[in-house]
Amino acid sequence: MEEAELTYKPPRQRRSRESLERILDAAEELIRARGFDAMTIAEVVDRSRSSVGSIYARFPNKLGLLRAVHSRYLNRVQDEVFAALDRADSESESLEDLVERVVRVVASHLLSEPQLFRAFIVEAVFDSKVRAQGERTNAARRNKVMEVLLRHRDEICHPDPESAARWFYSFCMALLRERITFGEAAELTGGFPDEALIRELTRTGLAYLTGKAPDSVEPQGS
Repeated sequence: MEEAELTYKPPRQRRSRESLERILDAAEELIRARGFDAMTIAEVVDRSRSSVGSIYARFPNKLGLLRAVHSRYLNRVQDEVFAALDRADSESESLEDLVERVVRVVASHLLSEPQLFRAFIVEAVFDSKVRAQGERTNAARRNKVMEVLLRHRDEICHPDPESAARWFYSFCMALLRERITFGEAAELTGGFPDEALIRELTRTGLAYLTGKAPDSVEPQGS
């Protein structure tokens, strides 16, 4: 997959590269632990053993630092996510098994880093660069999901399999974004633990695409 566009210029010297990596590592760890709003530049300086000047020499502000964390994170994980979606034996899977796997790959990817993705989602509302990068990544992920699902187009019980595959992905992402943004206070998904949410997304997707939900997907509360 094409790499996410970097929002900063990587330094050429090894020492400068190592300093930059420490800054980005520190920012990512703080966002993960406390959230982007609570993170301060002073904390990043302290954790990265850097200086205020070295950070502002690279990034115009705290949001600029988030953009860099965003693009680096996407470049680090996107190949792994795509490989999981496009598994070598995917063509021999049943559509039911494939739907279960696709939901788990996408949901687990997003739910495993709630604070990071909450920052990316919320700041995308206000920052065009974060939004554009997120949209490119989401479009690429959506296209990959559609590609693997449409290998079973003859099994999809919908007059327009392409639209069905796209709608299935959009439905899952809408609920996952709500959950990530609002956490346990989410109106639609807050009452479900992560495993139950993944299970119910799978059941809903299977019912939509195939007209049935297999017994292997246990109902909530079982």
